[in-house]
Amino acid sequence: MIKHIRQRTIRGQMMSKTHVDNLQVPNHGARHVAPKTPKKRPWRAVVIALAVLLLLLVVLPGAAIMLFMKSLDSEISMPEEEREQVAEVLTPVEENNKPFYALIIGSDNRGNEAYGRSDSMMLARVDTENAQVDLISIPRDMQVSINGGSTPQKINAAYAMGGSSLMISTVSDFAGVPISHYIKVGFDGLEQLVDRLGGITVNVPESFSGGNGGVSLQAGEQTLNGEQALGFARERYQVQGGDFSRAQAQRIVLTAILKKMLEQPATEIPGLVQEFAAMISTDMSTMDLVELGMQFYGHEVTINTAGCPSYAFSQDGVSYVGVEYAEWQDMMRRVDAGMGPKGEGDIPAEQMENAQLGAASNALSPRDYAGLINQSLNSDDVIGNE
Repeated sequence: MIKHIRQRTIRGQMMSKTHVDNLQVPNHGARHVAPKTPKKRPWRAVVIALAVLLLLLVVLPGAAIMLFMKSLDSEISMPEEEREQVAEVLTPVEENNKPFYALIIGSDNRGNEAYGRSDSMMLARVDTENAQVDLISIPRDMQVSINGGSTPQKINAAYAMGGSSLMISTVSDFAGVPISHYIKVGFDGLEQLVDRLGGITVNVPESFSGGNGGVSLQAGEQTLNGEQALGFARERYQVQGGDFSRAQAQRIVLTAILKKMLEQPATEIPGLVQEFAAMISTDMSTMDLVELGMQFYGHEVTINTAGCPSYAFSQDGVSYVGVEYAEWQDMMRRVDAGMGPKGEGDIPAEQMENAQLGAASNALSPRDYAGLINQSLNSDDVIGNE
């Protein structure tokens, strides 16, 4: 069961024309005309990836897993060339039951590109001994140097430039931690998932009508079908907090999905697992996932979620997200110490003395960012709490 969920919102990403030198501070309160047919849905891949990860780690071991191992291996396996490249940058877990980091990404492969850009990414710290999973989302537009280059890039460009291996090494440098496992999701599926679960019950914080998701909802607790859940989780134009409200909605939807999945009878799990397996590829084998699941099985699992402390800005006509260096380092030190991203109390000396943790060594965004943050919409501007 899920014992506790703690969350923190990423500071937003919508832009305005307020300038600081050659930087522009976003005005997240501005309203925009919603596109009728938005094509990119970057957050869904992470929702699905997280659902898959938790299902495999927590639920699957009790559902006759041996019947699925061979078939699932063929479904989740990465292409051999990609597997070899990824193996070169992954750091093996040295001891059983020791915490490790995994990268979950969602990709959008378009046209004739060898690789699509990673539309969303989440760094997971998995601690089987204490039955705890920390999930930290990293904005795809985070301004960084990729592969030592001097030209500012958005972090998601690493996937287009060098595939999974470059994406892993870039996130590893940004977070200051070794990454041991990798999960990639490259398709749509939220609507089908929610409908298969018979809908999800959520508390919609504020009413909105005909936004970018093409859905209208009234505030209050209600059961949403797949189409409504997708529209709710995509809305950012007709809500008070812009991207912050959308991030809040995504957390609400994600939490509801996980609760509903964990309520499913064992007879429903095999079908769900088979359906999810076609959505992911990973360096891990089915046996790896089974072994992890067995370590979690029968324990109360604590899930902590947060967003990398960040803010939106524009430089040379390009929109980016900048990292809040001090806050990010503090968060990663707490995560690495097993305190969770928002854990209270003193950070142990081992993490405090580790200068790499959360150092964002490849970030290129402004080091003096207090003024940019103060002029931007922040997580306090959303309505209500999850």
